[in-house]
Amino acid sequence: MAQLLGGIGKAFSDRNFRIYSIGSITSWITYFVQNITFSWVAWDITHSTTWIAIVSAATTVTTILFLPLGGVLADRHDRFRILMGAYALDGIKSAGLAALALTNQLSLPLICISAVAHGFIHSFSIPANYGLLPRFVAKDKLASAIGISAAYTQFAVFAGPALAGWILVHWGAGLAFVINVVGYFIFFWTAFLLRTPPGFVQSRSVRASIKADFLEGVTYIVTHRGLSALLVLVLVGDAIAASVNSMMPAYTNMVLGLGAGTMATMFSAAGIGATVAAFWLAYGGLSSATPSRVLWAVLGFAVAIYILAGATALAVALFGMVLFGFFGETRRTGTISLMQFHVDDARRGRVMSTLFLFTKIAGAVGTLTVGLGANWTGLRLPLAISAIALTIVWLSVFRRRHAITRAFLPTHRCERSAEC
Repeated sequence: MAQLLGGIGKAFSDRNFRIYSIGSITSWITYFVQNITFSWVAWDITHSTTWIAIVSAATTVTTILFLPLGGVLADRHDRFRILMGAYALDGIKSAGLAALALTNQLSLPLICISAVAHGFIHSFSIPANYGLLPRFVAKDKLASAIGISAAYTQFAVFAGPALAGWILVHWGAGLAFVINVVGYFIFFWTAFLLRTPPGFVQSRSVRASIKADFLEGVTYIVTHRGLSALLVLVLVGDAIAASVNSMMPAYTNMVLGLGAGTMATMFSAAGIGATVAAFWLAYGGLSSATPSRVLWAVLGFAVAIYILAGATALAVALFGMVLFGFFGETRRTGTISLMQFHVDDARRGRVMSTLFLFTKIAGAVGTLTVGLGANWTGLRLPLAISAIALTIVWLSVFRRRHAITRAFLPTHRCERSAEC
């Protein structure tokens, strides 16, 4: 049976990954329960979209400011302990929110403080979390494990909000926050059962100043022929993806002339495509995470944006969203798998946190640019221009595909070689 499941069966043959899966899918679902509840409480208190944006920005800006420090510390110290410490703090924060909500004591200042605290805590948990699977899962099963983990996230994107809506309607925000606390307890229970393989030693970076350490991680990406090329594609792709996700309410209304129910259907279509892609990548294992596959996925993602820009019927737009989810997940998870597999452990925290930092900034810039353009011309033109820009970048990178592929070969360190 395991052979029939390909890389999926191979990943689940690993005891640590089976245990990790229980904690991962539970924590992701309860995380999205908290996110939806947090946004709902902010709206319920203020009835202001401006304040909702401010609360969201408080988390994003704090994360961006402290993420470089989180990446440096993840390479200097035990990532697992950092992750457990960060999650413990977030669990305490969630318990505080639950207590305040149950006693009707939540206020706007407390919401803003919680948003800043969330961004600060996750500045340290994000880079440390990238070291969790490489620590506990065998390297030959890692690509499949990353793909399955991405599928858990995609499932939680829908299951979490659905569960949050049901809890909010029937029980209120207090219980929703309690559910998130329970999710953390389950995660800690599974983490306690994980066993570090014999002989595993986390590589540590040579200590310098925090600034020098962070810049070394950035330099590593920029000077690696493969990583730098994929990073450009990820940044442009994430800028567009963030703008599409953020503008979906306006797209549903302005372009399709439909309402909120259709918006949920559009997101569901993208989720179906993304989930299929995640399991497909997991099934193929390491062989599915190739630069060539990532490159073709970026082109498919651009095609999806062209379809969304030109769609005049709901069926066409839904087809575009399925492609948007499928190729978007393929390009992103494929890139992360390549980075996780090929980046040496001593730089893992800084490289992965740099990727996350850049994508957060790119997403904000993309959303702002498309949003401002839509105020003048509507959404179709900004989306079309975004697709054209991505196509141009893709062509530039695709011309160097052979050098990029060689950069990821284990026997050829061509990121330092002039022949690439």
